[in-house]
Amino acid sequence: MKKTVFIFNIIFSTLIFAQNTESLTQHEKEYNDLINYIPKNIKSDSIIEPENRFLKVELNTICSLIIFSGIRSELEINETDNKWLDNRIEQIATALFLDGKRILISTVGGYSGCPDKKIDTLYLNNIKITDLKFCHGCTDRYLDEKFIEIFNKKMYSLMKIEPPNRKTSSFYGEYKGRNKDKFEMKLVLKDDRTFKFWLNKGHGSDFTEGLWKNEDDLLTLNSKILSKNDEISTTISSAKWINFNNLKFNLKKNKLIELNDQKRKLKKAVE
Repeated sequence: MKKTVFIFNIIFSTLIFAQNTESLTQHEKEYNDLINYIPKNIKSDSIIEPENRFLKVELNTICSLIIFSGIRSELEINETDNKWLDNRIEQIATALFLDGKRILISTVGGYSGCPDKKIDTLYLNNIKITDLKFCHGCTDRYLDEKFIEIFNKKMYSLMKIEPPNRKTSSFYGEYKGRNKDKFEMKLVLKDDRTFKFWLNKGHGSDFTEGLWKNEDDLLTLNSKILSKNDEISTTISSAKWINFNNLKFNLKKNKLIELNDQKRKLKKAVE
């Protein structure tokens, strides 16, 4: 009985907060609207229904799902219902994506506290994405970990973006070097997974830009496909467009070593 009251208190207090929007700032209202947004494409699972009575509710928003995902142990749900809940998280991510909402969830808080603005914008692979920040205290971050892992993994997959791994951030920055003809090269790898490359030939230069990804220490560069406007701009400028197609480098001690034919070598610039 005590456990049931505890669970209802968590759910009820959260729903009351979600509905109390009168005193919210604009950023808080945007955040509140998004976590309580019901996607047009979300549907009830009529084929498989959960066994646990607490899950027999409308779990059709980020807010409702993250609450129930965080109290799995208190709900004492079985393995089948755990899988059902995981699948429901994937369904909400898919439904939001189909509604045109590209969302990734990050965590903030701890000893440093939470920022006033908990909703932001980021760009990955030239895709505009909403960065939804979940605020935590010093000891409760673990409650949302499973939800965030499943939700983000599904959203990355739908956006066709490689999720970051433990080495991704180590690639960020500017790299310089010289090719075999002693011409200066510069490569910039941005945290939005875009890159720009220049080869300065004195009277002119070669240039390309596109998207990058990494698998541990392996970097892969792919130039973007030029539009008509891009082709005109390239023709007008003194730069010659070059194309990188799965150009691969290995990162070792802040140095990029090409694994393709030209064997380019670039060193990370000191910030």
